[in-house]
Amino acid sequence: MNQHFGTIELGRIENSGQHPQDIELITAKFVHYPDSQQLILWLPQNGRQGYGSIRLIDETTHEIITEDLVEDRLNGSIQILINTISVPPGKYLLEIEHPKGGKHVVRFKKLEEGEKTAVGIRYPIPEPGSEPILYRDGSGSPLPEEDVILRQKLFQDMEEKFTRHIEYEGNFRSGKIIYKAANTSISFYHEMGGGDCKFYIDIPTPANWETATKTPLSSRAEILEFVAATVQRERASSWRFEIKENGIFYY
Repeated sequence: MNQHFGTIELGRIENSGQHPQDIELITAKFVHYPDSQQLILWLPQNGRQGYGSIRLIDETTHEIITEDLVEDRLNGSIQILINTISVPPGKYLLEIEHPKGGKHVVRFKKLEEGEKTAVGIRYPIPEPGSEPILYRDGSGSPLPEEDVILRQKLFQDMEEKFTRHIEYEGNFRSGKIIYKAANTSISFYHEMGGGDCKFYIDIPTPANWETATKTPLSSRAEILEFVAATVQRERASSWRFEIKENGIFYY
């Protein structure tokens, strides 16, 4: 697979077809890291209820680059993650068939590596206001700003979920399955199985999880469920999986 590390410049987002004003617009965001590019889409309603196909189209040649069912590309119920690192420079559009018969349309331009976007990144400027209240305990020491701490944790959790994806190294016989998110990278060894088991993924037990992955034990179940479901969707759609204490097994 050829890799193209240029960033993406999002263009017009609209709806097409009959009565496009009756369809809510899709939301889109591009997240760029040195080794990962994610175009993140949020549907205005549950993607498992009547949506059709999603197509990536070269706007210049009108060639369909990829076409999948929306349901097969969902991360949850409304989010779609598209890894654009294999998309070469050019102008593209995404078409998503809506249950009401129209289409969501997202236009974007993939830039050459090092090329800067025509529209700079905008950052919100806080409105001037009064200084935040500083609370102190009985001895006069400042108390932690709980609302700020909670907000920061919420943003971190959102970034983790919006950017997570799976990468693969090796082949079907053996290799690595790598879970990546904002500030997290966890490698799991996988190998062909025997008997009814087609293949399995080694995972740290709960007792070893934090030492092996450097992530809290409380996130283990969610990460493993995401890994298992994503690998099933992308590489093993005809098999079922079971998550056990020391492995994810596909049958």
